[in-house]
Amino acid sequence: MRIGLIAEFNPLHLGHEYLIKQARDLIEKNASGELICVMSEFFTQRGEVAIVNPYSRAKAAVMAGCDLVLALPYRASLAYSDDFAKYSLEILIKSDITHLIFGTDYPIESFDKIYHNELSKQDQIRCLLKKGLSYPKIMQEVLEIPDNSPNFILAYSYYKIIREKAAHIKIISIAREGQKLNNDKLEETKFLSATSIRNNINSDFVYKYMSKFMKSEIKNHKILNEEMFFTSIKYQILAMGPDNIKNIYDIREGLENRIYKAALKAKSYSELIDFISSKRYSRKRIARILIHILTNSSYEDMHREINHVKILAVKKDKTSLIRQINRSQKITLHQKLKQNNENFFIQDIKAARIYQLLSNDKDIFKNRIEIL
Repeated sequence: MRIGLIAEFNPLHLGHEYLIKQARDLIEKNASGELICVMSEFFTQRGEVAIVNPYSRAKAAVMAGCDLVLALPYRASLAYSDDFAKYSLEILIKSDITHLIFGTDYPIESFDKIYHNELSKQDQIRCLLKKGLSYPKIMQEVLEIPDNSPNFILAYSYYKIIREKAAHIKIISIAREGQKLNNDKLEETKFLSATSIRNNINSDFVYKYMSKFMKSEIKNHKILNEEMFFTSIKYQILAMGPDNIKNIYDIREGLENRIYKAALKAKSYSELIDFISSKRYSRKRIARILIHILTNSSYEDMHREINHVKILAVKKDKTSLIRQINRSQKITLHQKLKQNNENFFIQDIKAARIYQLLSNDKDIFKNRIEIL
């Protein structure tokens, strides 16, 4: 049994620990097995800056029960939900997982009905995508998915890709408990959402909902947020100008002009998002685009195949996993960035360098994987 888990751990909280424990219980019942996690590095799928560096988050994940944590490349971390799921699963499938575990707000039985409904409405969906509607919006309007359900949309993407590309992988769905994913209120609950923890990171209240392994990492590192990168993003927009911005991934239909005009008058990151976002362009989509501008990411950059992945952390008695996966020759896992492999990670190195401008972390090239 080899269970796969896709996560951001931004930060690792009690809800994540609950999911990891469910996986570990299954492995224990099976008498053997491993839990492999693929995790976003410096920027997340919502277009946000990770609050602490990936090595610290991966270390906490291994201490919480993961056996191996792999870095999800930049081009996957900031992709649309379907592409995020596809790239993440490709890495796990090439790592020979037998099961995938994830949390969901809705029973797995409802996924099959939605899947067939989507198949019957492909022409309508393609038409709406061409008009620029976001995939979550289409899911809500065409497939009648409840509003404000990003966790469900990702879970459904996992289900769909496994059904179509890897039917041999068994799905383990765990009912989410506690706050909804986007809830940012401070309230007594079983599990506080990652959004609420991030937005209230300076409050002592949130620490009781955070993994004990994450607390020390949070306290020992500078906490980052998007506002800290506003000046860099604004500089990049103004320096590039509309003619160059239009070559950035996901820029279409004159959006480059809207972004440039917004940058001229915006005084903060949140104001910049307010000026650009609209009914067609969601705040999350604009947040991702702004990170793509910051990293100068093109369409070509975002569609390269992923055959090489960095290791972030591994359990001491599971280092043989690395050799097993590399021996299969389906994907190559790298323990450290070197001159002979950095060409596989050009975009990731760029993202790391930008992140380190404000994080005060040591040089990414000097980071070795955490063996715990």
